[in-house]
Amino acid sequence: MKILLYMGGGFDTYGPSRHLYHALIEDLLAKGHTIHLIESHSTGKDPDAPAEFIANSRFSYQVVNSTPVEKRAFAKRYLTGVKYCFDCIPALKAQRNQGFDVMMVQSCPWAPFAVSFAKRYVGVPTIWNIQDMFPGASIANGVMDKKWMQRIFYAFHKIAYKKADHISVISDDMKQKVIEQGVASEKITVIPDWYDDKSVREIPWEENLFVKKYNMKKDVFYVQYAGTMGFNFDYRMVLKVAEILKDEKNIVFQMIGFGSQKDLFENAAKERGLDKIVFLPLEPQEMVPHVYSACSVCLIPLPKGVIGNSVPSKAGLLMACHRVIVTSADEGSEYNKMFEREQIGIACSTDDPEGIAGGILKLRDNPDLRKVYADNAQRYGKAVYTRTVNTGLYEKLYHYVSTMH
Repeated sequence: MKILLYMGGGFDTYGPSRHLYHALIEDLLAKGHTIHLIESHSTGKDPDAPAEFIANSRFSYQVVNSTPVEKRAFAKRYLTGVKYCFDCIPALKAQRNQGFDVMMVQSCPWAPFAVSFAKRYVGVPTIWNIQDMFPGASIANGVMDKKWMQRIFYAFHKIAYKKADHISVISDDMKQKVIEQGVASEKITVIPDWYDDKSVREIPWEENLFVKKYNMKKDVFYVQYAGTMGFNFDYRMVLKVAEILKDEKNIVFQMIGFGSQKDLFENAAKERGLDKIVFLPLEPQEMVPHVYSACSVCLIPLPKGVIGNSVPSKAGLLMACHRVIVTSADEGSEYNKMFEREQIGIACSTDDPEGIAGGILKLRDNPDLRKVYADNAQRYGKAVYTRTVNTGLYEKLYHYVSTMH
């Protein structure tokens, strides 16, 4: 197949889905497909395309310059994204009648422009890949609190839903959100984000570089969060749970990473005297299996409204590392139901710190139960969240959509 990928960002700048597109392109090329990539060039911090892609005769790419904007500068960032779409028109026009079987547009807030221009100027069956719902995710994390603005963007985004021939989403909860926007169920395919089963595995304690770096103790129960401490991270839940468990001598909350909420979180922990919350810097990507394998359980505290609009990408990684997740998310969500149904962890509502604290104690005091959950999680993760399975599902989706017209 000949596949055109149209990214809202670029490989030169870190983004939460960059590693996914890297793996997807790598696997599609390995299976003999031809890929052309249209992407932005903004920061120039990394190469516009990995060297191994450039060396492949079936890969080609074109960059379109864009201006880097802080994520919190919403209006400027959106307008910059729209300008990028207009600047991409010549690149899109150049791909018309080039024999592409299918095209996929990367998730972005300015999707009405990106999807419309893709259909108009390239004219091949088009998939819109949604990683984060817009404006739903911005509403859930408090960035877009004005009702009139929400109504405008919800209405405007329906253009993208209508223009796309097919839509791929990363969870069943997200599929339901798209259906609520008036999209037929058969137009939506769920393909979860993945971990790389070629490289991610549980690292034994004796070999663990993160354990050695911080001289971690085997008799301590480490409740860990590693990742971005932004608006999709409920640091207040961690404070409440740590307060409930402050007299438990062998429990330490290990908070690893950075983000817009980290300073508020760290200051609040100090003010409350919660010295069992330990803050550590984010580790490089290659250390991820070591970090996740070092924890006793992982805590993923999500604010209300996040699930369905977004999905925590670390869940599959933790399952691969044979770890149990304790999470707070919207009550009744498919995400929460998964933990109970598959017996892979403990999920509570977003307003239940007592439930989270109780779950942590239950897992600490029942190592046999923790092992059962971890075994189940590892099996479930292998079946649902692996790169091998899910890049294959994208390949099947491309074949299916290419036959639609």
